[in-house]
Amino acid sequence: MGINRFLAVLSVAVLASCGQSSQETGNNTPTTLSPWHSLTETEINEAAAAVNGAFGEDVLFNRISLTEPDKNKARAWQTGDQATRGADIVYRLNKASFLASYDFDNASLSAPSEITSGQPMLVGEELFSALDAVNQLPEVVAALERRGITGSDGLCLPRTVGRFFSDLANPVNDRLVRFDCFNIRGQSGFGLLPTTSAYARPVEGISVLFDVEELKLIEIIDSFADADTPPNDFEVIEFHESALDTRPALKPITIEQREGRNFAITGSQINWQDWQFHLRFDPRQGTILNNVGVVSDDGFRPVAYEIAMSEMFVPYQDPDTHWFYRAYFDMGEYGFGNMATELKGNDCPPTAVYQDVVLHTASGEAFTAENRICIFEFDPGYPSWRHHESLYDDVPGMVKHNSRRATNLVVRMVAVIGNYDYFQDYVFQQDGRIRIRLISTGIDATKGVFSASLDDPRAASETQTGTLIAPYRVGVNHDHFFSYRIDMDVDGVDNNFVRQRLVATEQPDGAPRQGIWTVQQEQVLTEQQAQTVIKVEKPALLTFASTTAKNAMGYPTSYQLIFPNTRPLVTLDDAIYQRAGFLKNNLWVTRYKPNEIFSTGLAVNQSDVGVGLPQYAADDEAIENTDLVAWPMIGFHHVPMAEDWPVMPSKVDEITLKPRNFFNQNPALDVPE
Repeated sequence: MGINRFLAVLSVAVLASCGQSSQETGNNTPTTLSPWHSLTETEINEAAAAVNGAFGEDVLFNRISLTEPDKNKARAWQTGDQATRGADIVYRLNKASFLASYDFDNASLSAPSEITSGQPMLVGEELFSALDAVNQLPEVVAALERRGITGSDGLCLPRTVGRFFSDLANPVNDRLVRFDCFNIRGQSGFGLLPTTSAYARPVEGISVLFDVEELKLIEIIDSFADADTPPNDFEVIEFHESALDTRPALKPITIEQREGRNFAITGSQINWQDWQFHLRFDPRQGTILNNVGVVSDDGFRPVAYEIAMSEMFVPYQDPDTHWFYRAYFDMGEYGFGNMATELKGNDCPPTAVYQDVVLHTASGEAFTAENRICIFEFDPGYPSWRHHESLYDDVPGMVKHNSRRATNLVVRMVAVIGNYDYFQDYVFQQDGRIRIRLISTGIDATKGVFSASLDDPRAASETQTGTLIAPYRVGVNHDHFFSYRIDMDVDGVDNNFVRQRLVATEQPDGAPRQGIWTVQQEQVLTEQQAQTVIKVEKPALLTFASTTAKNAMGYPTSYQLIFPNTRPLVTLDDAIYQRAGFLKNNLWVTRYKPNEIFSTGLAVNQSDVGVGLPQYAADDEAIENTDLVAWPMIGFHHVPMAEDWPVMPSKVDEITLKPRNFFNQNPALDVPE
């Protein structure tokens, strides 16, 4: 089908291949690595070689990542110390999945354990091989030709399948994807180049189930007769600047730091204002923060040992034969880090410092992907604090107006997973807050329909599961759920989870006020009790408090977790939702265990139900005065709209870690004017 000319473009998103940059980078690898430093090229190659040496060259490496370090040893580590480091290797061999660990200190490989609850992430080489094979299948070529699509104008792309094929294949052993198709005919350059909006013209009625290991067709469904298919060959809106009549340019708003940046990068460690943390990168999770805390006169005060996204779940709400399976666990099925793209253009401000990351191929060969992370400071546009004392307006010599300019530090990456672009930001503020921010943009997934407008008599039925956002295209309703893992260490490892409930309190008869609410402290004792569903009518402050440290007033030092209420709208008995057990609660709290990292379990692709958080909390361990991990969930219900087309405005969702009695006063009080 002549699709090879598109692979170079697609490889940027799937394989995280890299370009060149003239920007300064912060990638100096120290002689001695911290426990949290991302695996180096040398380490990845050594770990892969050990697996190949033990099991042969037919191994397909899905994920080579830093072994979660021993927490006690890691917390005791000091700059210059030799850290214990290891690699976890997830791989496929002979239609089975395995996990092994490699110890760099002893150059030893553990005995592998087989993974049977699901399969590891799909990798770029698998997808490319399948893509090339499927687009050349005679059945696919014929189905596209029946719709008037010939040559390289048609492109079918792979999607994960969940477990909707039990009668056709084995979900543990057979490695499958489904394909849906698009008309990517170009409108410029004499039609030699494809459209810049590859997802603009969906081709309905074709579903292909394909084995990516055997490169074998399992099933093809073609639901439309020759003349009974929605249009797919119409003009699309190209959204690159040269194709648009743009508005007059704004006068430049210059962002510069003539005197240099205010943060320092030493190996994996970043220092800014009073903040100190370590930054690493993982092929599945993307950016991860470790040993996050503030430096005071009393030394380092920890806030969180680890902060990272744990899973993304995007289920579409259409029961159609060609849509029902579209419910993606983007992190566990594709790898958020693997999908990181080079940051360029307006992704980061001109003052940003860029960092490269190390990834690996399916054969285990490490490579450096350039400019996948940027770090920068910015002014949010509002002061850190402010007060004007009007009482003294007429008093000469008084300082009546005080305000302090706010500056934030941002650590950013962007992953492109098919049609969606996701910004992952960690934002540090001078007032002690950390914002964990997920920004969604990109292109709506659309379904091809016959209606050009709502005036069409078919529109009523064709828009039952979405919005007609452009002629012949319905943006299908869907959800975005983002599960995070935050290992809280507020002033030490031992913490308590406390709900501070805001409760209306009855007043005695004759009292001048009847509408009073008070704060009631509820220390949560077990993992089951900790499961929290946020309800507007029952507000509570969700806090993690030190068991040993107190502020000057005698309150336990604590951090509050703030995030919006997002809940699934359908029964969790649905087969898709059973694989996303974390959806049961807005917040889970579990006792720390080094192997409980992912809210949906180790292997998510084609996974079984009930894996992950429901398993972690099933034993209902005590969580009083111990090492706690918070699992908050954020997200949104996406009902598409015309303004989403042809590319979506950025949508921001975030979690805030806010100090609550952690300090003795406003920590930004000393910011100079």
